[in-house]
Order: sequence, then structure tokens, then C-alpha cells
Amino acid sequence: MTDILIRKVDPKLKRELEKRAREHGHSLSAEAKALLGKALGSAAPPMKMGTWMFSLLPAEYRGDDLVFEVPGEMSEPPDFE
Repeated sequence: MTDILIRKVDPKLKRELEKRAREHGHSLSAEAKALLGKALGSAAPPMKMGTWMFSLLPAEYRGDDLVFEVPGEMSEPPDFE
């Protein structure tokens, strides 16, 4: 294991880190390591809904002008009069 030194930490940030360490029953360095591990351990941000739906389509159906056709005859729009 190696060491890391962080200089010129804002006193407010250090107090917040100390508060979190007390709440979790950790030392200051253990809390800092846990927070760094959590921040760096997360993968890429989750995809947005549209991107995820687009990724579900096979490559041959991907494009800028996706049109989904309903088979059969189209019904007339309702008349509200």
C-alpha cells in the first residue's frame, strides 16, 4: 500500500469528513478511503432511457428516422363533435 497526502483542504470539508467518519465509526483516513473507493469504483454513469432503448435495436434498424409501422389499415381519427 502507498500513502497519499492532500494539502490545503478546506476546513469545512475536513469537518464534514470528520463528522462522517464519526457517524460510520471510522478513522478519518478510513472514511476518506471509503469515499474515494466509492467514487472511483462506480462504472460509467447509467445510460439515459433513450440511449438504452436505442441500444436494444439491432444495428440495421438504427438511424435518425425511426418509423414504426402498424400492420393493417389505419382507423379514422375520432370525431369529437
